[in-house]
Amino acid sequence: MTKESNKNLPAYLEKMNAEVLELNLKTESLKMSFNPDEFFCHSDGTILQGGFVTTMLDASMAFLVMQLLDFKKVPLSIDINVNFLSSGGPKFTIAEAKVIKIGKSIAFSSAELFQDDVLIATASSSIKLKDFVSKNWINNTIGKNIKIIK
Repeated sequence: MTKESNKNLPAYLEKMNAEVLELNLKTESLKMSFNPDEFFCHSDGTILQGGFVTTMLDASMAFLVMQLLDFKKVPLSIDINVNFLSSGGPKFTIAEAKVIKIGKSIAFSSAELFQDDVLIATASSSIKLKDFVSKNWINNTIGKNIKIIK
């Protein structure tokens, strides 16, 4: 998939071949894929580095909140708790994020990360919602093929 250049899209997402696959407005959930290579790994390029595992979980939760709030707020992580359940490698990865609650200034969300249908990590996060009106740049970059469920 060719992604158009956009100042809002961090370079690491392009390098990971990130793509928003599905936004479910009924369940307030989002599915996102990544395809990290050896660049994101340690141990001779075989094990995903924990910071990048966290990045994938955090990105999926942030993109869900942005979509649900129509890009009127920018999500800033207050805290993120990650549980590393199994090691991942340089291969296709799916993140599934859901909203627990969205308040006026704080949102709470969770996410799970899978490789080959194996749960490798989970996360929960408290997110500060800062006023920041932006256009929906996700659907024009990493969400070109997004499936929206209403």
